[in-house]
Order: sequence, then structure tokens, then C-alpha cells
Amino acid sequence: MEKNMRFNFEYLERRVKDALECTDLDRIRYELKRINTPTLVSGVGGSNVVSEFVSKVLREKNGVIAINNEPRNLIYDNLSGFENVIACSYSGNNFGVDLAFRNNLKKYLLSNNRFDDDVTYLQYKTTIPEEKSFISLAATLIPISVVLDYYSDGEKIDICEEIFSFDTNCDAYEIFSGIDTKTTSTYLESTMAEAGLGLPIVHDKYGYCHGRSTLSINYNNIAIYLNRDTELDKLLIEELKKYYKDVIVISSKEKDRVKADFDMLVKSMYLTKYIAEEKNKDLSGVDYNPIVKKLYRYKGEL
Repeated sequence: MEKNMRFNFEYLERRVKDALECTDLDRIRYELKRINTPTLVSGVGGSNVVSEFVSKVLREKNGVIAINNEPRNLIYDNLSGFENVIACSYSGNNFGVDLAFRNNLKKYLLSNNRFDDDVTYLQYKTTIPEEKSFISLAATLIPISVVLDYYSDGEKIDICEEIFSFDTNCDAYEIFSGIDTKTTSTYLESTMAEAGLGLPIVHDKYGYCHGRSTLSINYNNIAIYLNRDTELDKLLIEELKKYYKDVIVISSKEKDRVKADFDMLVKSMYLTKYIAEEKNKDLSGVDYNPIVKKLYRYKGEL
């Protein structure tokens, strides 16, 4: 199964470039540019990483209120004040999309497919065969790259492999993040849990300063620090080295917050690949809990 993961990483950049070449990017830019009122964005699993990035782009590029929320929450939350909802789903036909659309908001679907003309489609297309993987790699990075194309006005997108080397044995992985790196931390938390790579704990950097450091003196943990090179970042990185088995720093030369989050997301994908290889696991062929067969296609009352 390890060969599947290696194959999917070897084809990751190729799949992204193929999608950018095959997709009507002008139409997607046109539709995204027209969104000028408060918007909810929703996705589940790997698509929650996508919806987090989309909400960030809408806030930064369009200057509108844009909130990422899990599909189930949308049937319990008060949606007044919002006018649009964007569902993110590679297949476009899962139960999460149905949940996101159970309202009177204007509906958008960011997907590889299209079904209903009552929805505004943000459809991306590919010619390379779909990846076969339990953890969404290309299925996550393709729609994010399409939205990044809108944000950066067609600027070239580079995907480069990051090399890691450290002892992965630990009790848990503590991930240091914030709203500026939330796409990356969402991927790390989701992938570590879904692939069984380790116990992920996400800290807000400033929140960590107010008591959450206690874990580090009770357990043999590794810190994964999403570095934006601020004064607080420099202080924390230096101090964490005294209390953690290892501190893995993921940085970006990009000053722009959206581009930096994308850059660190790509690096975090290669980080999870390294951890999986060290633990003899495969992100594409996860030995998952049998309960998945009962839960994954659940469509009942929530």
C-alpha cells in the first residue's frame, strides 16, 4: 500500500497543474469576485481544509464576512445575516453538501462535478485519473489551488517537496497555529486523526501562553510550530525547545498571509508523508476502524 502513497505524492504537482489547465478559471474568478455579502463556507474531512482556505480568501480578497463551519452545524446555527453558502466537496454529492444547502441562502458548489442548475457551480476539471487515497491529497490541493489562482490573479503556483528528518516516536503532536495558519493546522489535525499517525493537539499561539503549556512537562510530545516569524514566534520556538522532545518548525518566505498558509499546507502534506513512512503507514491505504463502514454514508437525523 505504501506504493500508492508514493505514487500519489509523485503525481500531486502534476494533478494540480492539470486541473489549472483544464478548468475554466475565468468563470470561477468571475463568480467568486461577485460574492460581496456575508458567506458561509462548509466542508467535511479533507474538504474542511478546502472550506477553511476559501473562507480566508473571501475575507482577504473580497473584504466580506466569511465563516467556515462544519455541515452539521449549519442546521443548528442561526444563519441570519448570511446571504450565501459555498459547499466544498470533490464528489459534490455527499450528505454534507445536502446539509449545507438546507436553507434559503444563495448556493455555490466548489466541486469536480455538477448536478443541479439551481446551484452556482465553481467546477474544476481534471484529465488525469482520480487519485485513490483514504486521505485527500490532490482532492484537497486542487480546489485550494483553483481558489488561490483567483486570489493571486493567475500567479504561477509552485509545489515543492519539503524534506524532514526526526524521530517520530512521541505521546502526541502539539500543533501551534492561529487564524493566519488555520488551513495548515486543519489539515494536520484532520490527517493525523484520520490516518492514525498520532494524537494531534492544536494550540492557539497566544492561548498557549495562558496555561496550555502544562502538557509538555507531563508527556513526551513533539511540537509542530507554524512559524510566521513574529516576536511571539521567536520567543515560543526558543522556549519550546527546552520542554519538547523535538520542535518541528514549518515556515514560509511568503509575507502574504494567504500565500504563506498555502505554502505551509504543502509542506505539512510532506510532513505527514514523512511521519507515515517512519511509522510504516500509508496515507492512501489507511487501516481504518471498521466503524467507518457504518458511519461514512450516514444520512439520518442529526
